[in-house]
Amino acid sequence: MRIVIATAQTPYIIGGAEYLVSNLLHACQRNGHQVEIIRHPFIDLSPITINESISKWTQDNLSLWGSKQPDLVICLKFPAFYIPHDCKIMWTLHQHRSMYDLWDYMKEQGHQHSTEEETLRRKVITLDNESFGTALQNFTISKTVSKRLLHYNNIVSTPLYHPPALADLILQNDYANQIGDFIFAPSRFEPLKRQSLLLEALRITTQPVKAVLSGQGSNEQHLRNFIIHHGLEGRVIIHNQLSQAEMVNHYKKSLAVFFAPYDEDYGYVTLEAMLAKKATITCYDSGGTNEFVIHEKTGFIEAPTPQQLANRLDELYLDKKMAKAMGENAYDHYHSLSLSWDNVIDHLLY
Repeated sequence: MRIVIATAQTPYIIGGAEYLVSNLLHACQRNGHQVEIIRHPFIDLSPITINESISKWTQDNLSLWGSKQPDLVICLKFPAFYIPHDCKIMWTLHQHRSMYDLWDYMKEQGHQHSTEEETLRRKVITLDNESFGTALQNFTISKTVSKRLLHYNNIVSTPLYHPPALADLILQNDYANQIGDFIFAPSRFEPLKRQSLLLEALRITTQPVKAVLSGQGSNEQHLRNFIIHHGLEGRVIIHNQLSQAEMVNHYKKSLAVFFAPYDEDYGYVTLEAMLAKKATITCYDSGGTNEFVIHEKTGFIEAPTPQQLANRLDELYLDKKMAKAMGENAYDHYHSLSLSWDNVIDHLLY
């Protein structure tokens, strides 16, 4: 079968979505399919740039491929949903969240939506209802994304989990579980990822817990300023870029992993922590990560407050045997989920 994977790309950013596309491509090819990727840049600067991106996708003409037209298109991200084709399967990473679950959140943060944004929102909802309503099948990457799709668009979908980006590399380095003295927090430096919660918690811990942050993003300077202002330089390290091998090394040598974003779609970090035999510290409003963490067995699910998180950091630091046991539980729980790319292909294509 000839397959097209359609997705949007934030220029110069390589993250979970990009790893998913690559792994999906290889999984399809291993199953004997011909695969191409259509990837257009997406910049969320204003209603104008978003409308231009929508227009780009709606005008894509696959009939120009002649005899090589695809039999199936798998759509992953907004606005790739809108590429014209009679046989589309949606495996939704997320919709354009600013038009949905983050609309009211932005209001709460003081954002006043413009008339242009209001108009764009109505347009996106209409286009989504049409695209998802006419798809052959609707899958998402998590229960969290499926709940949003049902709530806002009345579309029923099936969550389809997949292995995290570093799964194979972590398993190849399955040496003895080491318990260090630092919390590892890999993620993009954006306000919704809430690394600031970890830093605020470190200020009030009673134990000398350390932290290693890894990522890039718009919130980096704010985090660095916070560290300096509160005298945390000796306890916090920020890495802008770690190789995959270095990422695995940090997972393996950490005390635990912190991943407490606001309403995350899926969260590779949680799954990679589980494979690395580490407990995950998260929050009850962190979305997809709560589909995997079992409170007080494989990690902690807490209120998004510095004091609650500080208490758990101290607890892990003082009881490293507990930290190790929770990591072992997390590893076992991961394998009970039977995550594999073969399973993904079986559901998407057959």
